[in-house]
Amino acid sequence: MLSNSEVASMLKTLSELMELHGEDDFSAKSLSVAAFQMGKLTENVTEMNKSELEKQFNKSVVSRINEIKETGTLEMLEELVELTPSGIFEMMRIKGLGGKKLAIIWKKAGIDNIDALLKACRNKELSQISGFGEKTQQNIIRSIEDYKSNSGKFHFATVAEEADKLVDLLKKILKIDKISLCGEVRRQCNIVAKIEILCTITKKKFLANKSAFKFFIIESSTENELTGHTINELPFTIHFTSERDYYYDLFVKTGSEKHVNKIMETLPAKTAHYKSESDIYEKAGLSYIFPELREDLAEWEFTTHQKTESLITDKDIKGVVHNHTTWSDGVDTLKDFVGACQKKGFEYVVISDHSKHAHYAGGLTEEQIIKQHAEIDEVNKKLSPFKILKSIESDILISGDLDYSDSFLKRFDLVIISVHQLLKMDEEKATRRLLKAIENPHTTILGHMTGRQLLIRSGYPVNAKKIIDACAENDVIIEINANPYRLDIDYTLIPYALKKGVMISVNPDAHSIGEIDNIHWGVVSARKGGLTKEMTWNARPLGEIEKWLNGRRVKKGI
Repeated sequence: MLSNSEVASMLKTLSELMELHGEDDFSAKSLSVAAFQMGKLTENVTEMNKSELEKQFNKSVVSRINEIKETGTLEMLEELVELTPSGIFEMMRIKGLGGKKLAIIWKKAGIDNIDALLKACRNKELSQISGFGEKTQQNIIRSIEDYKSNSGKFHFATVAEEADKLVDLLKKILKIDKISLCGEVRRQCNIVAKIEILCTITKKKFLANKSAFKFFIIESSTENELTGHTINELPFTIHFTSERDYYYDLFVKTGSEKHVNKIMETLPAKTAHYKSESDIYEKAGLSYIFPELREDLAEWEFTTHQKTESLITDKDIKGVVHNHTTWSDGVDTLKDFVGACQKKGFEYVVISDHSKHAHYAGGLTEEQIIKQHAEIDEVNKKLSPFKILKSIESDILISGDLDYSDSFLKRFDLVIISVHQLLKMDEEKATRRLLKAIENPHTTILGHMTGRQLLIRSGYPVNAKKIIDACAENDVIIEINANPYRLDIDYTLIPYALKKGVMISVNPDAHSIGEIDNIHWGVVSARKGGLTKEMTWNARPLGEIEKWLNGRRVKKGI
């Protein structure tokens, strides 16, 4: 049975190829929209009957889904794939290159691969074609460079589960106790290049155990390691060590290099025997440092002033902040979403659907918000002591203004502000835009500060210190957007925010009940930056949150 993501991928690819080959625009667009919606459904579309499908999609899309259910593919997709040069498919991954632009590049300029496109842009050949100015050319260069630099890398969230399973399987198959993840995966980096595993077995014995080869395709070998890909195409390296050296090698191979080098300066020679990683840190005169902290960034604070036990954990989060329902572009109704949060043991939920300028995401007009608030009031009557807080994810307009008048913004318990449109800005313009929005007295939380999408786009440039300083001056909380494809702000900025007294809120940006669990990935990233429970806004219980919000309103005079 095909998964929703696999069906959505087929529809999205067909949509892009239809646009590329000049097929009907409306049909192509409807397939693209359906692919997006499908990614948020909890029920598998291949198990839905006709009437269930027609509630979600138009008849044309339903017909395509039924064809996939019956044949496993789409005839039109197969035909268009045959007509398309292989290099075009890689070009389709470049941010900002839609089907129509690609068609012009391919058919008018004769360019059908990324390297040829990059060369044409650098030689200023593309700007000679109508519709492709110098600015577009530079944007394409940046997008290609981003794509190439991210090639072969993975979101931590996509590899974490498989990495843990591999260790568990190898532990059973090889019958060894000392085996662990190491490298970037053990440090829980936002982006990882490969899975690394350290184990106390010789390479010869490992290769003799044929059961292990069910999970790996080995591509190269040295005396103490094997490299290759898992059966799911994830790169891996397996390091082999002795029982005696296990903890020392685990420490070194976990990294980061800068962290290890600083610790090594105070350690005796490698010939020393260590009984655990804690033993290593003790001999260096330090308390144990969790792997995720070992970035030569925030960990030293926890060896002097703080205890690592004060770091934020999943169980510390009391409220689910920044969420979308069917009122805008969410999958679940307000009532269902809120019920799920309550069942998971949270004390409160912040509903923050999109604001009116976000037309593409069903942004809410003032009239719709009044109706939504009436629904929230009714639901709240039945849920006490659990509570829904009224919010909005207000677009920050290009001017830096928010999406509603100040008099209307007073209706909300809190306001989250984010940039969603007109992202192509230089640092000065982007910083000025954010600063003006932060200074609005109704602004409570700054959402995804740079607008980045990991491995897709780097986000607009901002003067991060100026932004954080402004948040400190204006009592504005900064969000860690816990969507594993955003994780914005970056964890490297957390120490500066904490130094300035700015609180952080770990927010799932959930568009479905399943995405509430994004909070975990935000906590992982927050810990890397040394975020404590004390400085995590939504680790506070409901009573404290309401007291803080009321006090802020009085202070702001709103």
